[in-house]
Amino acid sequence: MKDSYKLISSQIEKEIPQFIRMEYPSFVTFIKSYYQWMEKEGAPYHFIANALNFSDVDRTSIQLLDEFAKNFLSPLPNNIYDNNNIATLVKYIEQYYSARGSEKSFQFLFRLFEYQADKDHELEFYYPSYDMLRVSDGKWVKEKSLKIIDPPENVISWESGQITGNDSKAIAVIDEVKVYESSSGIKIAELFLIEFDIIHKPENFICGETVTIVTNDMMTFTAVTENIFFNIKITDGGKYYIPNQRVRITNSGVGEDARVVINYTGKGTVSKFGIVDGGINYLVNDKIFTHGDDFGSGAYGKVSEVDVNGSITKIKLLFGGHDYRYCQSVIIDSQNGENAIIMMDTDDIGRITSTEIRDFGINYIDAETTLTFNTSMRIYNVIKDGFVGERIVGNTSGANGVIEYWNKKTGVLSVYIESGQFIEGEVITGQRYGGEATIYELSTAVGVIEEGCLCSYKGRYINNDGHISSLKYIQDSYFYQMFSYMIMTSRDKSEWAEYVKHVHPSGTIGFSYRDVVSQYMNESYGGFISPHLDTTEFYKFRWSSEQYHGGHIRNKGNTQIKQYKNIIIDDIANINNNIINKTGYCFGSEISIS
Repeated sequence: MKDSYKLISSQIEKEIPQFIRMEYPSFVTFIKSYYQWMEKEGAPYHFIANALNFSDVDRTSIQLLDEFAKNFLSPLPNNIYDNNNIATLVKYIEQYYSARGSEKSFQFLFRLFEYQADKDHELEFYYPSYDMLRVSDGKWVKEKSLKIIDPPENVISWESGQITGNDSKAIAVIDEVKVYESSSGIKIAELFLIEFDIIHKPENFICGETVTIVTNDMMTFTAVTENIFFNIKITDGGKYYIPNQRVRITNSGVGEDARVVINYTGKGTVSKFGIVDGGINYLVNDKIFTHGDDFGSGAYGKVSEVDVNGSITKIKLLFGGHDYRYCQSVIIDSQNGENAIIMMDTDDIGRITSTEIRDFGINYIDAETTLTFNTSMRIYNVIKDGFVGERIVGNTSGANGVIEYWNKKTGVLSVYIESGQFIEGEVITGQRYGGEATIYELSTAVGVIEEGCLCSYKGRYINNDGHISSLKYIQDSYFYQMFSYMIMTSRDKSEWAEYVKHVHPSGTIGFSYRDVVSQYMNESYGGFISPHLDTTEFYKFRWSSEQYHGGHIRNKGNTQIKQYKNIIIDDIANINNNIINKTGYCFGSEISIS
């Protein structure tokens, strides 16, 4: 490590005057020998001349390299000196210190003394908070989009770009682009938008306006927004509808592909008990109430008037009940009365409160579009029903239609009327199977469309956060909490627990998981080290198809049963000579080994 140009002894003959060198050569030799001694390793000048070399970790001596390690690597395990390049560690240790508490610092530490260059055994991390159930934590999105007809071939490049309405001045960011064709073969690009700010909302875009799109690579495109089936305004919600029934859309123009269903229907109460047939032998004050296992309950009344034959002529409603979503049958509590037919009447059960547009289509204009809701029909005196899919005809009105829904418990049909108009009280007859019934009540909802250009989809959850699931666990403020973590390694805790303290993030609680293989059964044992990194080990056993029984192994197929007897598991560090305290058969229990 000597640099000759830095040695004083090599410069003596040049620096001493010539007349002295000639007259006193012994003096020159003495001076040169003195400095040669000063320049020997360990002598004073040796340290002065090589100060920069000693401070360079790549050029320093072995002795000083150990001092570097003591000063800079003291928290690291001692066996790193045998397995690693100390000079390289010293040079890059600053990055380790700046990352302490992060996953990278754990991985760096374990590589030093565990895996080295074995990438197949990289240290793994698990955060219980990922699988923690939090109330109201679901990620809810309500997608909005614009539709563009005949987009350019590279329309996908618009993703993450900015779109601006030239007339409306609305601004949004394009989150996603979906390209498809309409039923008539028109190419459509649907641009899903993210709100740019609270002022330039996507709702401000105008139908038919020109929009400018600027992509991330600063390419500029223009397009025109298209009319779509924007919204439905319900003017009469009708009665007795159920969610997901379709709504028919008739368009006299070029609109196509819109699909609409009933989204929500309202709950209601009983407004009165209708008398279809008063029966015989009933008495005043006989009790009347609804009966069924559907939503809603509580309505009741009493017979307030009968004729000379005991036929019910008047019913007094005492309480209308609550939260009825469907009709229910009516029961009369009477000792002798019989044959009465009583129906519960309502003004609001099953009324349509909102619709869902599942496809907004293209080219819709409200003046050219008509909505048709099925007619809800309540029936009684059913003979040979078989009504679903049946075409029915009104025996009096001559009207005909197709039954798309039939609930025998509620007595409600949903009928798509093809011609004419059914009337209450008439008998309907099925054309295929000959079933018959009498119409008690009819109800048809009414609504109109509102055209627009912004598709506003029904909101949805994009993941299972906040939802009860077999994969989610209730927060326990211990393992399942925001500030816990678990490291997974095959090495025994005793080898690394002390060193992990140097990178353990303050304010958190650490757990670990270890897989161990039994030398007896070739079975895999896994377990938590709980409750903290330096406390008791708990192993959770998983059985293989080969089971130990009566001193020998026998194949049990997939049966997860094992008889332990007095098996000693001595291949797991720190639990040598410990016997599993378990007799009989164990069905996957968690066993503590201490």
